[in-house]
Amino acid sequence: MMIIAGCGSSGGEQSSGGEQLSGGEQSSGGEQSSGGPQSQQCELPSNLTRRNDVPIGVLMPAGSLQRQSYTSGAEVAAAGLNAVSLGFEFYFTPAGDIVFNFDGIGDDNAKERWKNSLRCSVIDAKQAGLVVAVWGQFVEAGRRGEPGEVAPAVQTKVLDGALALMPEVGMLLEELQVEYWAPVSELERFTGVANHNTYFPRFVDAGRPHFTGTMYVQPNILQGDGFVVQNIEPNLGGVDALGISWISYECEDAKLPPGISLASADFYVDAAAAQGITRVYISELGATQSTDASARPCLETLIDKWNGAENGVFLLDMPTDFPNGATINGSWQEEVLQALRG
Repeated sequence: MMIIAGCGSSGGEQSSGGEQLSGGEQSSGGEQSSGGPQSQQCELPSNLTRRNDVPIGVLMPAGSLQRQSYTSGAEVAAAGLNAVSLGFEFYFTPAGDIVFNFDGIGDDNAKERWKNSLRCSVIDAKQAGLVVAVWGQFVEAGRRGEPGEVAPAVQTKVLDGALALMPEVGMLLEELQVEYWAPVSELERFTGVANHNTYFPRFVDAGRPHFTGTMYVQPNILQGDGFVVQNIEPNLGGVDALGISWISYECEDAKLPPGISLASADFYVDAAAAQGITRVYISELGATQSTDASARPCLETLIDKWNGAENGVFLLDMPTDFPNGATINGSWQEEVLQALRG
């Protein structure tokens, strides 16, 4: 598991704000820890279509249902939810080369296994009738712990390597009829605000010709050195939607990172509107650490603030092997989602 403990307080607030978590590492035997063997081939159904439902569901940072509190798309649907959001790793070596698994293997067979792992998860979800979102993130191969900033010396090389893959990823997600795609989520956290403004539009331009679903951007609202604190307008790349990410059950400004307030999200909403992006939904909300129902009023306040019932909301479902992680299946958070679904 490539998640370190301690990234959130007992109340679910993250120390650095909104970090994403990864978990697609492989064992030395070449089998993914996130589910079945990568050699498993998933046949593409002929009847895949995109759904227009408002997504009310869970975000799975491991990118695989098997390591989450819901272990299949059918189980998500049986709980009365209708959507999953799956993380997708761009692995890189310390030298900045893009590879295709946690062990640092970059050959064509590894690349096909990398793609097939996502393919199997998406097919499982789609066959259960779920809306599917996919978002990318950077993970240094072989480095256990929470994904963080790409080393400045190799950022350009890593970004260029990921850029070259965007058409292929777009074609895969189009083949699978994925509804939502963020080429890289919270790019400014991995490579800084300047690189976000340079590369995120390039990622969108590279993927757009191959993907006809909803492309979205998910900034890191709670980032202490992000766009809000630096008062720099983000280039949102001309996507179709802005995804709100709020990884905290804190609604009081005094308990949020310095320079961040509940109104900080409006900075991005206003920037999106100025750039012609009017669709706003909640792409990631919740906490990394298990939190009791005393946080329910804040969660409901956040959902109401961004009109999640009408626009969509994904709650963070931590992998089950994360110590004291916040899992949604059977929880009070699930009850909140079920109430939104009516």
